[in-house]
Amino acid sequence: MTRKKNPTDPPCRPRVGELVKDLTTGHDVVFMDWQGGLAYVRPVGGGVERALDPAAIGPLPGGPTIAVRIVPGVPRGRLGAGEGAA
Repeated sequence: MTRKKNPTDPPCRPRVGELVKDLTTGHDVVFMDWQGGLAYVRPVGGGVERALDPAAIGPLPGGPTIAVRIVPGVPRGRLGAGEGAA
């Protein structure tokens, strides 16, 4: 059985980290989260996060793509520095 589409549902329901199309600018952006009924996105490669109306985001033509960027961790604190940790 298929679920009926609710007219208030956004047309696109991406997962966190998924590339979507910002229909207001035409750019590909990374979906970050839903907050207060708005979709939060940021530019591919990083940048300032901004809020969009859910109707202003759409799926990419080639299907869902996850944007993943691995950032190496930095040791923090006295014990993580590797010197004098006793």
